[in-house]
Amino acid sequence: MLIQFGYVTLFSSAFPMAAMCALLNNIIEIRSDAFKLCMTFQRPFGQRVENIGIWQHGLELMSIIAVMVNSALIGISDLADRLFPGWGTVERIVFIVFLEHFVLAVKFLVAYAIPDIPHKVAEEKARLEFLRREALKKMKRSLRICRR
Repeated sequence: MLIQFGYVTLFSSAFPMAAMCALLNNIIEIRSDAFKLCMTFQRPFGQRVENIGIWQHGLELMSIIAVMVNSALIGISDLADRLFPGWGTVERIVFIVFLEHFVLAVKFLVAYAIPDIPHKVAEEKARLEFLRREALKKMKRSLRICRR
């Protein structure tokens, strides 16, 4: 999955159909896995985890590298020549660095603006925690009454 994400993000400006190829691959893979689970194997037991772990850092690093690679690909492509004719090497490098910094700033601003846990989910978790604590207090009170 990380390799596929890398192919799609790193080379999307050079091969835009990579996303469609990855989507088609994922659809076929999901269907074949569903067939295997339904017809051949038993359902695996799931384990509860907090998050995706170290893969999150790998995906974030891959997205940062993808911004740099795509900025460089756009900067050295014919598109930059058509948009800015007559630019020399220095101007082109400055353009690549500016484009990369701008996209990374937007990426980090969006990541900062969107919370990891949605507000409604955080409220529901807090409500459930409150109800759990209240039930525990009630149970302790009833045990104290029974002991007397």
